[in-house]
Amino acid sequence: MRYAHRVRRLALLTLPIVFAWACLGKGPSLIGTDDAGAPPPTDLGDDSGLRSDVNLGDPFALIGLNPSHGPWSGGTRTVLAGRGFSSRLRVLVANKEVPSSDLFASDPTRAALTTPPGDPGVADVTIIDDGTKETRTLKAAFTYDAFEVVPNSGATSGGTRIALHGASTTWVTGSTVDVDGKPCTDVAVTDTTHLECTTPPSPAGSKDVTVTNPDLSQTQARDAFVYSDSADGFRGGLSGGALNGSIKVIALDSYTGMSIPGAKAIAGNDASTAIVGTTDLSGVAQLKDPSLKGVVTITVAGKCHSPTSFVDVPVDTVTVYLDPVLDPSCGQGDPPTGGGKPRDLGAATGELIWPTGTEFQARGDWIGVPLPIRSDERRAAYVFPAVSNPDSTFYLPDPMSATTMDSNGTFGFGYTIAWYPGNVTLYAVAGIERNNSAGRTFIPYMMGVQRGVPLQPTVVTTHVDIKMNTLLDHSLVLDTKPPPTTNRGPDRLVARAAVSVGQGAYALFSVSPQTKMLPTPGLVSFVGLPAMAGSFASESYVVSASAVSGSKLDVPLSVVSHVHTNNANVPLALTGFLPVPKPISPSNGVWDGMHVDVAATGTIDLALFIVSGGGGIESWTIISPGNKSFTLPNLEAIGPDLAIPHGAIQTSVQIARIDSFSYAKFRYGQLYSSAWNAYAADRVSGVY
Repeated sequence: MRYAHRVRRLALLTLPIVFAWACLGKGPSLIGTDDAGAPPPTDLGDDSGLRSDVNLGDPFALIGLNPSHGPWSGGTRTVLAGRGFSSRLRVLVANKEVPSSDLFASDPTRAALTTPPGDPGVADVTIIDDGTKETRTLKAAFTYDAFEVVPNSGATSGGTRIALHGASTTWVTGSTVDVDGKPCTDVAVTDTTHLECTTPPSPAGSKDVTVTNPDLSQTQARDAFVYSDSADGFRGGLSGGALNGSIKVIALDSYTGMSIPGAKAIAGNDASTAIVGTTDLSGVAQLKDPSLKGVVTITVAGKCHSPTSFVDVPVDTVTVYLDPVLDPSCGQGDPPTGGGKPRDLGAATGELIWPTGTEFQARGDWIGVPLPIRSDERRAAYVFPAVSNPDSTFYLPDPMSATTMDSNGTFGFGYTIAWYPGNVTLYAVAGIERNNSAGRTFIPYMMGVQRGVPLQPTVVTTHVDIKMNTLLDHSLVLDTKPPPTTNRGPDRLVARAAVSVGQGAYALFSVSPQTKMLPTPGLVSFVGLPAMAGSFASESYVVSASAVSGSKLDVPLSVVSHVHTNNANVPLALTGFLPVPKPISPSNGVWDGMHVDVAATGTIDLALFIVSGGGGIESWTIISPGNKSFTLPNLEAIGPDLAIPHGAIQTSVQIARIDSFSYAKFRYGQLYSSAWNAYAADRVSGVY
């Protein structure tokens, strides 16, 4: 990743340096004569004799872009450095104009924009002052990389399954991929412009990605993938070609990302006939047999790791992340703190800038945010990272982190935020905060958004200014149609509303959630959302409704999520709830450790079963492509240390509907409700 420098500050620093160079170069002769021995100009307003020494160049100019490259698909946040910028600035990249909502000149020497899509290769960048009609072009100022990487960040331990989307590339079977000069494994080429692979381990930071064809021709994207220790949600799953006599099973530790040698890879649902292999030092087991065709159930189990099963696998590669058993008897020492490994955060700093009537007026008033009227109130603003799950709960940050009217800044009000590395969208919300003995409340009035902010581990990205130009003056009304209630529940409805701020990124607000009691919740209203216009013209409201049970909002439950709408004028009918599933086996009786059965109706793309034993220390995760009845191998018959402990067990069952779901390309991120469009769940206790 690349970061902009404070060009305005550099320009001010350059001025005395230029004068100093002139004085040192001329020496004492400047006191009385010039180089020709003539006296200096007598007219103090005539500086023609000095212009060649102090000329700062064109007063309206584009000096460069940082970063100066990004994927052909667009979406790169880059900062223009130059002189003479105004709020009337227009920018064209490769003759394609940047929408005004994606462009922000925050001072006369700096402007941030989000690049439009473009053809691979170099592109000219043109700036236009819409007031004076002056135009400047910087040749080959930006380079479009030939492919993008999705996701563009992952763990330093490797194991992230990435997809490369190319434009005019010529990839073929046999093409190889390097990330940071190390080979990406399990390369699968779909066509000349699409391939996938699994990242190798690498130190934290942004890395180049290179594809090499068999004829040694190459395509490269610089700084295309960021390594960090944050969970990426795309690690592991199913990949490769159709199952045809051979399957590769890769076992990795879910906490460390390291390979698990000695684990058992089991193909089949009967221990007496299953094909069993043992993972090598790299955590890989290659199973081969003529019977491995069509689909097969794959179970991976190892000592001191909880087992995982994938039912009816249709492809030839399975990457499984096993949870370690956090038990001292396993000899693993103390369990990791905080549920995982330490993570290196990145940070961003900038200013919240309100539009004013005067060009670049220093620290304009907080237009749109009313003045406080009580002694316990203040104007406050908070900066948030966009989240990947629109159903997440809004949390107000520590009041010490607030941006206020007293915060430092040149043209705005300063902020700092730390977050996980990657390509991040930030949004700021300003309003009235009240803090007293009754608690803390926040009423939002204005907001702004900055997309595509590059964060690197332990690095501060500077000058990420956010334009506060969006009123939170719209409302959204939901008309929900929840599922039937029972004596166990659900007994209340929790509705949430968020706003999309880019692909897979969402802004949360303090006006959400809203809770209503069932069975007749009535209409649910959210007041204080932005209009779908301006910088939100291509975005949408994203809503969900959860029929849940009890004050803990627990099972049985049914949820409809990721419903998009742009129309806030009429109530939105929210339907499509899945009926709550009923576990049959395992249930509240005795489970044989092999048979799984659940009564469920509706369109089901994925069924997830988690059977926990040993007081919750060990769990068997079972993933099925909507199958409601199937058999698993008896793990005790294969190895005495592979099964979960006998005794009391608790089984959770979740069924989900996922738009455009393909089980053959399943990713671990799809095990979480953030990827589900509708789901229902229940839980039951029994004995194993």
